[in-house]
Amino acid sequence: MNITKPVNDTLTWAASSDVSVKLPKDLIITEIEGEVYLTGSGALAADLSVLGLYRAIQGLQIRGGSGKQYYSNTGTQRGMMMHYLNLIDHPGTTWRDIVATSQYFTFRLHFGSRPRDIFGRRNPYDLTCAIPAHKETSLDFTWTTGAAAAITITATLSSATMRLLVHGVTADAAGEAAWRAKGGMIPISSSESYDPGATKSSYSGQRDIPTGNFVRRIAIMAIDATAYTSSGPLLKDDQMTEVGVFLGRENRWIYQARAKAIELQNPKFDGMQVANTPNTQSPHNTTGGLYQIDLRGFDHPDFGLDARSYPGHPMSTSDIKLGMTIGAYGTGETEQIWYDQVQQYQ
Repeated sequence: MNITKPVNDTLTWAASSDVSVKLPKDLIITEIEGEVYLTGSGALAADLSVLGLYRAIQGLQIRGGSGKQYYSNTGTQRGMMMHYLNLIDHPGTTWRDIVATSQYFTFRLHFGSRPRDIFGRRNPYDLTCAIPAHKETSLDFTWTTGAAAAITITATLSSATMRLLVHGVTADAAGEAAWRAKGGMIPISSSESYDPGATKSSYSGQRDIPTGNFVRRIAIMAIDATAYTSSGPLLKDDQMTEVGVFLGRENRWIYQARAKAIELQNPKFDGMQVANTPNTQSPHNTTGGLYQIDLRGFDHPDFGLDARSYPGHPMSTSDIKLGMTIGAYGTGETEQIWYDQVQQYQ
């Protein structure tokens, strides 16, 4: 049976901290929605672009009592990346509300591969990938926060709360059978921050893509090293100029693209504000500095690129590379990378 239930405990913001709450263990969890309420000194509503709000989230993690990491998107300002992926997966959502010095915003962590059903409707009970909370002794959701001034240069965050709504199916025999019939897959995403140190030519800025599981998609966010500004997010759209995925043992690229071509096909930011003019639309609603490589078109249509083995032997670290051409670089600039992986539950 499909179930939606709130987490009774509220996460309360503290600057530059890890704040945690226990998730329910009586479900096979398919999606988590977060509702964040921010208050601050200064005119938050006037000074923030929509992505400024999401700077309140430096990262999110979900970890089981066994130590298994189901979700990890940590690093610098990962809330901006999460919102970008939400715009791709859930078009047409409002996402935020502005009330003078207070603001609400929301996000979704959808663990399956089909956020919409065949009729185009929301699909929060998608069992193509899910967290078997009932198999864990405990399940912790952790919010890593930023500094109080992380969201804008002219206003300081004074308080914030996060409330969670959990979707899933009952963790009974029928629910587990339905999940296993879809493959019995679990999310095990991971993340890293990459400082190229200099410009890189011809995809030579390389990282090892995690192996041993399916890689569903990769998200990259290019972060500038300049000070915060009130007129827009700290994204840098001239840093990475090309990106690709290379299979080392086969000695071939399966994906190569100009970064600008990806940017131009990105979704518009919802409600990007003109600085100091709340509730207005900016003519510059581009998503520069944010990139997604969806690998579900290269192998399994739900699970993505099979990075478990080659014929006859398992894949090892360095067998699959993420290659980047870095056209411009300044000290401290980084590529924030998230690897969306899935694994068959044992």
